[in-house]
Amino acid sequence: MSAFVQGVDRFYSLLARLSTAPGQGLRLRQLKERFVLPRRGVYFFMESGEFRVTHPEIRRIVRIGTHAVSAGSKSLLGARLGAHLGTRTGGGNHRGSIFRLHVGAALLARDGLSLPSWGVGSALPPQVRGNPVALAAEAELERRVSAHIGEMTVLWVAVPDEPGPLSMRAYIERNTIALLSNKLAPLDVSSSGWLGRFSPRAEIRHSALWNLRHVQDECDLQFLPTLESLVTLTREDEPRSK
Repeated sequence: MSAFVQGVDRFYSLLARLSTAPGQGLRLRQLKERFVLPRRGVYFFMESGEFRVTHPEIRRIVRIGTHAVSAGSKSLLGARLGAHLGTRTGGGNHRGSIFRLHVGAALLARDGLSLPSWGVGSALPPQVRGNPVALAAEAELERRVSAHIGEMTVLWVAVPDEPGPLSMRAYIERNTIALLSNKLAPLDVSSSGWLGRFSPRAEIRHSALWNLRHVQDECDLQFLPTLESLVTLTREDEPRSK
Protein backbone atom coordinates (compact mmCIF):
# COMPACT_ATOMS: atom_id res chain seq x y z
CA MET A 1 0.00 0.00 0.00
CA SER A 2 1.41 3.40 -0.99
CA ALA A 3 2.12 6.17 1.49
CA PHE A 4 -0.61 8.21 -0.20
CA VAL A 5 -3.29 5.55 0.31
CA GLN A 6 -2.13 5.01 3.89
CA GLY A 7 -2.36 8.76 4.41
CA VAL A 8 -5.94 8.95 3.16
CA ASP A 9 -6.94 6.00 5.33
CA ARG A 10 -5.26 7.53 8.36
CA PHE A 11 -7.05 10.83 7.75
CA TYR A 12 -10.43 9.12 7.70
CA SER A 13 -9.60 7.10 10.81
CA LEU A 14 -8.90 10.38 12.62
CA LEU A 15 -12.24 11.76 11.48
CA ALA A 16 -13.94 8.60 12.73
CA ARG A 17 -12.51 9.32 16.19
CA LEU A 18 -13.58 12.93 15.94
CA SER A 19 -17.12 12.03 14.89
CA THR A 20 -17.91 10.41 18.25
CA ALA A 21 -17.45 13.67 20.18
CA PRO A 22 -20.35 16.01 21.10
CA GLY A 23 -21.27 18.49 18.40
CA GLN A 24 -19.69 16.45 15.61
CA GLY A 25 -21.34 15.02 12.51
CA LEU A 26 -24.50 17.10 12.80
CA ARG A 27 -26.26 18.76 9.92
CA LEU A 28 -24.90 22.27 9.62
CA ARG A 29 -28.27 23.80 10.50
CA GLN A 30 -28.48 21.71 13.69
CA LEU A 31 -24.90 22.50 14.67
CA LYS A 32 -25.45 26.24 14.44
CA GLU A 33 -28.67 25.99 16.46
CA ARG A 34 -27.38 23.76 19.26
CA PHE A 35 -23.71 24.48 19.98
CA VAL A 36 -21.35 27.36 20.65
CA LEU A 37 -18.29 26.69 18.51
CA PRO A 38 -14.68 27.52 19.40
CA ARG A 39 -13.31 30.80 18.10
CA ARG A 40 -11.04 29.22 15.52
CA GLY A 41 -10.85 25.89 13.73
CA VAL A 42 -10.94 23.86 10.53
CA TYR A 43 -14.13 22.27 9.22
CA PHE A 44 -14.87 19.25 7.04
CA PHE A 45 -18.17 18.87 5.16
CA MET A 46 -19.90 15.65 4.10
CA GLU A 47 -22.76 15.44 1.62
CA SER A 48 -25.66 13.02 1.23
CA GLY A 49 -24.93 10.15 -1.15
CA GLU A 50 -21.15 10.64 -1.15
CA PHE A 51 -19.05 7.75 0.15
CA ARG A 52 -15.49 6.53 -0.14
CA VAL A 53 -14.82 4.24 -3.08
CA THR A 54 -12.42 1.99 -1.18
CA HIS A 55 -14.58 1.94 1.97
CA PRO A 56 -18.17 2.49 0.82
CA GLU A 57 -19.49 2.48 4.38
CA ILE A 58 -17.57 5.71 5.11
CA ARG A 59 -18.87 9.08 3.99
CA ARG A 60 -16.29 11.06 2.09
CA ILE A 61 -15.32 14.67 2.73
CA VAL A 62 -16.53 17.10 0.04
CA ARG A 63 -15.21 20.43 1.34
CA ILE A 64 -12.49 21.59 3.70
CA GLY A 65 -12.24 25.12 4.99
CA THR A 66 -11.06 27.51 7.64
CA HIS A 67 -11.10 31.26 8.27
CA ALA A 68 -8.86 34.13 9.42
CA VAL A 69 -5.90 33.26 7.20
CA SER A 70 -4.85 36.87 6.76
CA ALA A 71 -2.98 38.73 9.48
CA GLY A 72 -5.28 40.69 11.76
CA SER A 73 -8.47 38.99 10.59
CA LYS A 74 -11.31 38.92 13.12
CA SER A 75 -13.24 36.13 11.39
CA LEU A 76 -14.52 33.36 13.68
CA LEU A 77 -15.32 29.70 12.98
CA GLY A 78 -19.01 30.03 13.84
CA ALA A 79 -19.41 33.12 11.68
CA ARG A 80 -17.76 31.44 8.70
CA LEU A 81 -20.02 28.41 8.96
CA GLY A 82 -22.98 30.76 9.39
CA ALA A 83 -22.08 32.56 6.17
CA HIS A 84 -22.09 29.22 4.34
CA LEU A 85 -25.43 28.22 5.90
CA GLY A 86 -27.26 31.48 5.28
CA THR A 87 -29.98 33.20 7.28
CA ARG A 88 -32.60 31.80 9.63
CA THR A 89 -35.26 32.57 7.02
CA GLY A 90 -33.47 30.44 4.41
CA GLY A 91 -31.78 33.20 2.48
CA GLY A 92 -28.08 33.90 2.21
CA ASN A 93 -25.33 35.86 0.51
CA HIS A 94 -23.23 34.01 -2.03
CA ARG A 95 -21.05 37.09 -2.40
CA GLY A 96 -19.90 36.51 1.16
CA SER A 97 -19.34 32.76 0.80
CA ILE A 98 -17.42 31.20 -2.06
CA PHE A 99 -18.91 27.85 -1.05
CA ARG A 100 -22.42 29.20 -1.67
CA LEU A 101 -21.30 30.66 -4.99
CA HIS A 102 -19.99 27.28 -6.18
CA VAL A 103 -23.10 25.35 -5.07
CA GLY A 104 -25.40 27.89 -6.73
CA ALA A 105 -23.44 27.82 -9.98
CA ALA A 106 -23.66 24.02 -10.04
CA LEU A 107 -27.41 24.11 -9.42
CA LEU A 108 -27.84 26.52 -12.33
CA ALA A 109 -25.74 24.34 -14.64
CA ARG A 110 -27.47 21.12 -13.61
CA ASP A 111 -30.94 22.57 -14.13
CA GLY A 112 -30.11 24.39 -17.37
CA LEU A 113 -30.87 27.81 -15.89
CA SER A 114 -29.23 31.16 -16.45
CA LEU A 115 -28.67 33.86 -13.84
CA PRO A 116 -26.01 36.23 -15.24
CA SER A 117 -25.73 38.23 -12.01
CA TRP A 118 -24.73 35.20 -9.92
CA GLY A 119 -21.23 35.76 -8.60
CA VAL A 120 -20.89 39.25 -10.07
CA GLY A 121 -19.26 41.70 -7.67
CA SER A 122 -18.41 41.50 -3.98
CA ALA A 123 -21.68 43.30 -3.16
CA LEU A 124 -25.10 43.36 -4.77
CA PRO A 125 -24.66 45.26 -8.07
CA PRO A 126 -26.90 48.30 -8.69
CA GLN A 127 -28.36 46.66 -11.80
CA VAL A 128 -29.65 43.81 -9.62
CA ARG A 129 -30.70 45.98 -6.68
CA GLY A 130 -32.94 47.99 -8.96
CA ASN A 131 -34.39 45.00 -10.82
CA PRO A 132 -37.20 43.16 -8.96
CA VAL A 133 -37.06 40.19 -11.32
CA ALA A 134 -33.30 39.72 -10.87
CA LEU A 135 -33.63 40.21 -7.10
CA ALA A 136 -36.31 37.53 -6.90
CA ALA A 137 -34.26 35.12 -9.02
CA GLU A 138 -31.18 35.56 -6.83
CA ALA A 139 -33.25 35.20 -3.66
CA GLU A 140 -34.78 31.95 -4.89
CA LEU A 141 -31.38 30.49 -5.76
CA GLU A 142 -29.99 31.60 -2.39
CA ARG A 143 -32.82 29.66 -0.71
CA ARG A 144 -31.98 26.55 -2.73
CA VAL A 145 -28.31 26.88 -1.81
CA SER A 146 -29.17 27.26 1.88
CA ALA A 147 -31.34 24.15 1.75
CA HIS A 148 -28.58 22.13 0.08
CA ILE A 149 -25.73 23.22 2.36
CA GLY A 150 -27.90 23.13 5.47
CA GLU A 151 -28.42 19.39 4.99
CA MET A 152 -24.68 18.69 4.81
CA THR A 153 -23.05 17.31 7.93
CA VAL A 154 -19.92 18.83 9.36
CA LEU A 155 -16.95 17.84 11.50
CA TRP A 156 -14.58 20.41 12.97
CA VAL A 157 -11.38 20.65 14.98
CA ALA A 158 -10.58 23.51 17.31
CA VAL A 159 -7.28 25.22 16.48
CA PRO A 160 -6.58 28.08 18.92
CA ASP A 161 -3.94 29.85 16.85
CA GLU A 162 -3.51 33.40 15.63
CA PRO A 163 -4.82 34.65 12.26
CA GLY A 164 -2.40 34.55 9.35
CA PRO A 165 -1.34 32.67 6.21
CA LEU A 166 1.18 30.63 8.21
CA SER A 167 -1.34 29.59 10.86
CA MET A 168 -1.77 25.95 11.82
CA ARG A 169 -5.32 26.14 10.47
CA ALA A 170 -4.04 27.17 7.04
CA TYR A 171 -1.52 24.31 7.20
CA ILE A 172 -4.20 21.74 8.02
CA GLU A 173 -6.60 23.09 5.40
CA ARG A 174 -3.98 23.18 2.63
CA ASN A 175 -2.67 19.68 3.19
CA THR A 176 -6.07 18.08 3.69
CA ILE A 177 -7.27 19.49 0.38
CA ALA A 178 -4.05 18.38 -1.32
CA LEU A 179 -4.35 14.89 0.17
CA LEU A 180 -7.95 14.30 -0.88
CA SER A 181 -7.60 15.91 -4.32
CA ASN A 182 -4.28 14.19 -5.10
CA LYS A 183 -3.66 16.74 -7.88
CA LEU A 184 -7.12 16.23 -9.37
CA ALA A 185 -6.84 12.42 -9.28
CA PRO A 186 -8.62 11.59 -6.00
CA LEU A 187 -8.59 8.15 -4.47
CA ASP A 188 -12.27 8.57 -3.64
CA VAL A 189 -14.08 9.94 -6.68
CA SER A 190 -17.52 11.50 -6.57
CA SER A 191 -20.73 9.61 -7.22
CA SER A 192 -22.41 9.98 -10.60
CA GLY A 193 -25.12 12.12 -9.01
CA TRP A 194 -22.87 14.49 -7.08
CA LEU A 195 -23.93 18.09 -7.65
CA GLY A 196 -20.31 19.18 -8.00
CA ARG A 197 -20.07 17.25 -11.28
CA PHE A 198 -22.15 20.03 -12.81
CA SER A 199 -19.85 22.80 -11.57
CA PRO A 200 -18.53 25.19 -14.22
CA ARG A 201 -15.15 24.87 -12.48
CA ALA A 202 -13.00 21.95 -13.64
CA GLU A 203 -11.13 21.98 -10.33
CA ILE A 204 -14.32 21.05 -8.49
CA ARG A 205 -15.40 18.42 -10.99
CA HIS A 206 -12.02 16.67 -11.07
CA SER A 207 -11.02 16.95 -7.40
CA ALA A 208 -14.45 15.81 -6.13
CA LEU A 209 -14.24 18.70 -3.66
CA TRP A 210 -16.04 22.03 -3.36
CA ASN A 211 -12.61 23.66 -3.24
CA LEU A 212 -10.43 25.51 -5.74
CA ARG A 213 -7.32 26.48 -3.82
CA HIS A 214 -4.71 23.79 -3.06
CA VAL A 215 -6.32 21.07 -5.22
CA GLN A 216 -3.09 20.76 -7.22
CA ASP A 217 -0.68 21.28 -4.32
CA GLU A 218 1.78 18.71 -3.02
CA CYS A 219 0.63 17.13 0.24
CA ASP A 220 2.94 17.05 3.24
CA LEU A 221 1.81 13.90 5.04
CA GLN A 222 3.47 15.19 8.20
CA PHE A 223 0.32 17.22 8.77
CA LEU A 224 -1.43 14.05 9.93
CA PRO A 225 0.28 13.82 13.36
CA THR A 226 -0.62 17.48 13.89
CA LEU A 227 -4.23 16.77 12.96
CA GLU A 228 -4.24 13.79 15.32
CA SER A 229 -3.19 16.02 18.21
CA LEU A 230 -5.92 18.51 17.33
CA VAL A 231 -8.53 15.74 17.21
CA THR A 232 -7.48 14.62 20.69
CA LEU A 233 -7.67 18.16 22.07
CA THR A 234 -11.04 18.79 20.44
CA ARG A 235 -12.49 15.59 21.91
CA GLU A 236 -11.29 16.59 25.38
CA ASP A 237 -12.78 20.09 25.23
CA GLU A 238 -16.50 19.65 24.61
CA PRO A 239 -18.42 22.54 23.01
CA ARG A 240 -21.01 24.41 25.06
CA SER A 241 -24.67 23.85 24.26
CA LYS A 242 -26.78 26.90 23.50
